[in-house]
Amino acid sequence: MVHLFKLAKAFLLDSMRDFNGIFWPFVFPLFLFFVLTSVFSSADSSNMNVNFNLGVVFEERLSGFGGFLNQLLTAIQPEPFQLREYDTWEKALEDLKKKKLDVVLKIPSGFSGRLTWAVLTKQSRNPPELEVHCLEGQQESEMAAQLLQMILEQANLEFFKRTDAVGSYVEAQVQQRPLSVVEESEFHYPTYLFPAVILMSWLAICLFNLPLSISYSREAGINKRFFTCGVKPFEYFTSLLLSMGVIMVISCVLIYVFGMLVYRVQPSCLSLEFILKLLFTMMVFFSLGMMITALFRKSSSALVVSQIMNQILMFLGGFYFPLLNFGLPKPLKWFCLALPTTYLVEELRKSLGQNVYSFSMPQTFLVPSVWFVLALVLFVANFKRVMGYE
Repeated sequence: MVHLFKLAKAFLLDSMRDFNGIFWPFVFPLFLFFVLTSVFSSADSSNMNVNFNLGVVFEERLSGFGGFLNQLLTAIQPEPFQLREYDTWEKALEDLKKKKLDVVLKIPSGFSGRLTWAVLTKQSRNPPELEVHCLEGQQESEMAAQLLQMILEQANLEFFKRTDAVGSYVEAQVQQRPLSVVEESEFHYPTYLFPAVILMSWLAICLFNLPLSISYSREAGINKRFFTCGVKPFEYFTSLLLSMGVIMVISCVLIYVFGMLVYRVQPSCLSLEFILKLLFTMMVFFSLGMMITALFRKSSSALVVSQIMNQILMFLGGFYFPLLNFGLPKPLKWFCLALPTTYLVEELRKSLGQNVYSFSMPQTFLVPSVWFVLALVLFVANFKRVMGYE
């Protein structure tokens, strides 16, 4: 066992002694995480809708001087507000929480009577009030509430100028309602991207480092030198897997630290469920690298196939975008559904509350398991040839 770990340590140090061995597994994933998050998070926040969804709760039908508010609501649609009427406050609040609405205007019972009293008596005591509700911490919702409040205040001045009345008829109060994660899992692109960055790093290690190391060692005769020194093929291969596993763990830890400290990735990534799914993913990725080694003897052929598989498994597997929601042609859609990465990354996102598909549990684990078993069988059947001692 000590001999095994010493050999794994030697492989680890050998793979990390040059620039490529450090940059690609450790630095590049963090750089990619930063670039993608900066580009798409900024695009998402800067491309905010100029039209806001406004829900109006009428606890009474406006009459008399209250009809002025009806004219105002008509004037502000369809821009900058798309208006939707509600009969109950509970339904409007539910839609606000689900982000079907950006802001809610509540017209309480007795508003028309209070407004008429303020105009006729020219008294500011007990003025009518309107309630404006938005979501705390949601920039678009808060902006819509502030805009609506400004419109109401301006309309307030204009109305009393026309009626020659004194005082204010509206005190628009923005009541911010925070939403906890329990109520709703908010889409957070850095959290959505987090599993994909880990899997991208691991996929590169398993598709490039593992098969190319074995192929090069076999072609250069390094394997046979180890075998003549008493190192068994299984020990050699296990040590190589251990060294690759350590690199993958270090890369994962760096991505964890970067994601949680810089982008506030959800702490559910530390859950046992998420970690177990990562271990399952590691096993599947190792098997893919072993399959390439078993099927292609030359390192040049293995490199070409690894490049192609890496791109296909990443992009068609939906690492960065939910491709299956983009209306793909059916043949391409079925091809994506046959890839293990489609399910592996989605299952990790599901643990973080960021999943975008509705795969069943058997389907999620069946496809990657089939790939794992098939790749393992191919590798075991060709083990002697792969290790170069047949």
